[in-house]
Amino acid sequence: MNAHEAESYAFGQFVLIPRERQLRRDGVPVPLAAKAFDVLVALVRNHGRLLSKEALLQEVWPGVIVEEVNLTVNISAIRKALGGDETDNWIETVPRHGYRFRADVNQGVAALPEKHARMLIRAWPARMAILAAVAGLAVVVLWRTALHRPSAEFASVAVLPFAADSGANEDVADGFTEETINRLAAAKAVRVAPRTSASRFRDSAVDPQAAGRALGVEAVVTGRVALRDDALDIQVDLVDVARGAQAWGERYHGRASDLPHFQTRVAQDLLRAAGAALTQDQARQVAKSLTENADAYRAYLKGRFYWNLRTEEGLGKAIQEFERAVLLDHGFAAAYSGLADAFTTLGFLSYRSPAASFPVAKRHARRALELDPSLAEPHASLGYVKLYYDWDWKGAEAEFKRALELNPAYPVTHQWYSVFLLAAGRPDEAFKEILLAQERDPLSLPINTDVGFHHYYNRRYDAAVKQLIAVLEMKSDFPLAHLWLGRTYQELKQYPRSLDEYRQAGEKLGDWPVVVAARGYVSAASGRSSEALQDLASLEKQAHTRFVTSYGIALVHAGLGDKDAAFAWLDKAFSERSHWLVWLRLDPRWDSIRSDPRFEQLVARMGFPKFVQ
Repeated sequence: MNAHEAESYAFGQFVLIPRERQLRRDGVPVPLAAKAFDVLVALVRNHGRLLSKEALLQEVWPGVIVEEVNLTVNISAIRKALGGDETDNWIETVPRHGYRFRADVNQGVAALPEKHARMLIRAWPARMAILAAVAGLAVVVLWRTALHRPSAEFASVAVLPFAADSGANEDVADGFTEETINRLAAAKAVRVAPRTSASRFRDSAVDPQAAGRALGVEAVVTGRVALRDDALDIQVDLVDVARGAQAWGERYHGRASDLPHFQTRVAQDLLRAAGAALTQDQARQVAKSLTENADAYRAYLKGRFYWNLRTEEGLGKAIQEFERAVLLDHGFAAAYSGLADAFTTLGFLSYRSPAASFPVAKRHARRALELDPSLAEPHASLGYVKLYYDWDWKGAEAEFKRALELNPAYPVTHQWYSVFLLAAGRPDEAFKEILLAQERDPLSLPINTDVGFHHYYNRRYDAAVKQLIAVLEMKSDFPLAHLWLGRTYQELKQYPRSLDEYRQAGEKLGDWPVVVAARGYVSAASGRSSEALQDLASLEKQAHTRFVTSYGIALVHAGLGDKDAAFAWLDKAFSERSHWLVWLRLDPRWDSIRSDPRFEQLVARMGFPKFVQ
C-alpha cells in the first residue's frame, strides 16, 4: 500500500481524505475541482512549510509545462471552498516564491474529530449499497446504449486559438475561433471553456493535452486557417486530454466564399465528434447562419478580432469592420451587436464622450434585436447604456436579466450585472454575481480585476490588494489591475505605492486621462500640490484634442481642497452625463466633500435606487 493511501487530515471544521478524493466540512462534502483538490493535498501534506511554485507545479502537473496562472486560479478556488473569516490566512502567499498552509493540521484516522469519524463509519454500509446499485444501473445503461453512442464522448471542451497561415489572416483565424466557441456554447450540449481562458494558450507550440488539463476540460480543439487568393483551407482536430491522442480530425477545403458555411459545419462536426446529442432547437441554433455574404462575414470576424484588443485604436478598427459588414449585409444582426459592443466600450473607457458613444451603442443594439431577438449580447449592451448613460436603473436591470435568460453561461453579462448591482446599492448580490462570472471564466483578467474592484468599493482594502496582486501574478503588466491597485493603495495612505501603480498603468495606456486624473488626485492628497497642478494642466491640454471626463478634473480639485472648483466640474460632469457619476455614492475619494450640502443635492439628481447597506 502506498504510504499516503491511509492518510486523512483534520483542520478546523474540515477533513481531507486524499484516497477518497474528498474534502468534508462538518461531515458534508465540499465540491472542489480535480486540480484544486491536488493542490490542496500537496499544501496540507506539507503544512507549515513553504512550497515553491515550481515544486507545486511539478507535484500537480508532473512532466507537463503549464503557466503559473493555473496555480493561481486553483489557489483562489481552494480559498473560496474553505471560505470563512477564520480561514482567510490558512494559505499564505509568499510573493515570487510560493505558498504555505498555516492551519493546525492533525494527521491520521485517529486524528479525525470524533463526530467526523462517526459519520464516516455510519455512512459506509449505505455508501456501499448505493455504489452497488449505481454500478448495476451503469451496466444496464451501457449495455443498452453501447451500439448507439460514439466511441469518444466529452462533456467539456476548450477551443484553442486557431493558427493562421500568415499574419495577414490572423484576424480571420481569431474571429473564426471566437465564433466556433460561441456556436458550441449556444448548443448548451457541452461545457465550453470561455474565449478569454482558452486564449491564454495562443502559442502554436503549446501542448493541447497540457492546455486541456490546465483548463479542466476533457477535450481540446485545435485548428489552422489558410487563405490564399480565393482558396480556403481549414484543419480542425479534437484531442482527447486523458489519452493525449487525437479523437477526431477533419480538413475543409473550398473557396473564400465558403467561410460562413464552414463555420457552421465545423461546429456541427465538433459536437458530433464529442458525442453530443442535440435537441431540434439546439441543432437549429448551431446551424443558424449569421450571414450568407462571405465578405460581410470576414469583415465581422476581423471586427471581433480588433474589438478583443480593447485599445482605442483597436476599437476604431473594429467599428470600421463592423460597419463594412452591415453595409454588405443590412440584415447582419451579429455585426450590429458588434457595433453596440464597440461603442459601449469606447464610452466606458472614456475614449469618446458619453454623448458620442452610448446613444450610438443603443441604436445598434436595438437594431440587432429587431433582426434577431434571441441574441443575448445586445441586451447586455443595452443594460450597460441604461446604467451608465440613461441612469435608468429599472430598465438596466431588466436588460441584464433578459440577457442572462437568453444565455446564462455568458460570463460578461454576469460581470456587467454585478457592476449594476454594486452601483445600485446591493453589494451582497453584486459580489455573488461577480463570483459567478469568475466561476464561468476563471482566467479572465478583467473579471478577476473586477473582483478587486468590488472589494475596493466595499472598502475591503486588504482583500482588494490581495486579489489585485493575484491578477498581476497572472499577467504582470495588466493595466487595469495596476489602476485599481493604485486606487486601493491611496486609500491605505500608501501614496508612493499608489503612484508607482499608476506609473505602471501609464506605461501600457499612455496619457490616458483616467490615469492622469487618478495620479493628480493622489499627488494632491499626499501634499504634492505642484505635481497635481501639472496633471491638471496635462488634462486641460488633452481636452483640446480628445475627450477628457470632467469627473476626473473634479477629483484633482477635490484633492487640492478646492471645493468650489470640484463642484463646478461635477456639475459639468452631470451635464455631459459622465458614466463615472454612478459611483458617486461609493467612491471614497469624495469623502472630503461628502458632508457639503451640494454633494447630497448632486446625489439626489442622479436618482439612485434606495441604498442597501
